[in-house]
Amino acid sequence: MDKIEHLREERKNIAKTYSSKKIKDTYIDEVTKEYKDVLYVKVKKIIEETNDTKSFILVPDIEKGIKELPPFKAGQYISVRMFIDKSYTTRAYSLSSSPGDTSKYRITIKRVPNGLVSNIMLDEVKVGDGLTISRPTGDFGYNSIRDEENVLGIAGGSGITPFMSLALAINEGIENCNLTVFYSVKTEEDIIFKSEIEHLNKHSKKVKFIITLTREEKKGYLNGHIDKKMLEPYIKEFNTVLMCGPKTLYKSMNEVLGEFNIPRKSVHYENFFVDFEPNDNKTYELKVIMKNDFKVIKCKSNETLLVAMENAGIKAPSLCRVGICGYCRSVILEGKIKMVGGNMEKALLENDYIHPCISYPESNIVLRLDI
Repeated sequence: MDKIEHLREERKNIAKTYSSKKIKDTYIDEVTKEYKDVLYVKVKKIIEETNDTKSFILVPDIEKGIKELPPFKAGQYISVRMFIDKSYTTRAYSLSSSPGDTSKYRITIKRVPNGLVSNIMLDEVKVGDGLTISRPTGDFGYNSIRDEENVLGIAGGSGITPFMSLALAINEGIENCNLTVFYSVKTEEDIIFKSEIEHLNKHSKKVKFIITLTREEKKGYLNGHIDKKMLEPYIKEFNTVLMCGPKTLYKSMNEVLGEFNIPRKSVHYENFFVDFEPNDNKTYELKVIMKNDFKVIKCKSNETLLVAMENAGIKAPSLCRVGICGYCRSVILEGKIKMVGGNMEKALLENDYIHPCISYPESNIVLRLDI
């Protein structure tokens, strides 16, 4: 306890002097030493999946010293890193290719209205362009130790991407489970991977996709939003449920799954968004102390500390952007925050570690950033 109090007193002095030279390496320092910060890839091919969705085939950028791509597990994602209008930012995209072929990665991106990175990827990125990405990470997907043999997937829109990777892994014998995926889209034209889904439905004994259209009726598809009646024939005695899609899907499906008495521990989500609206609209001062520098910037109450730093041109570490991976973990020296969701252990919280990607300011903040 004395050591913790001593460290906190030391941090107060650092916050006053804007110098971080006296702080020893922290947890994230050790992680970043082992973690190869970036991978350089080139866009080999672009596939138009629907009128607002494209797949990008990424291969190693030999010219920048990347000879091969790291292996990955079905369900994992990579983060694309960009420098846009003097700001650094990242976006996480699930890998939709088979983990059996690491000569390339496939990411599939759906346009987000007013989306910064998605619009640049869809409108400006060309074959031959170079991209900076992270290594594959994340724990969404099938886990043979944790999960049941029968896996029920629920996907909406571009949430189909990790399920396609898992379906390909099952079909190639890399994973061993039975997968039934309910895939909800507006119309037939919105179906991503349509031909691949049809091929797997026809040839795979362990994979089945069931597509429901919410805004039109067509032969061969269900009609309407996923409900209890649709799921009932496919609910086994023991099921693992994997879910990926918009937050509206999660909310509605939690109610439906509750009717089947499926325990929460058997339901797993892939989440790429933080849902929070502050009660007021204020602007606070954010002092960011780095190893050899510091910056004083503004941070609004409706934006995370990470977004504020990115907008100010600070290359803050980030991967998942939803408080799960821990890569952005930093030390708060002064101030009060609201941390929304995420995966932060109590012991770390009590020692002033936070995840800036899910932290909203409720006062002026002083933050120690390990870069």
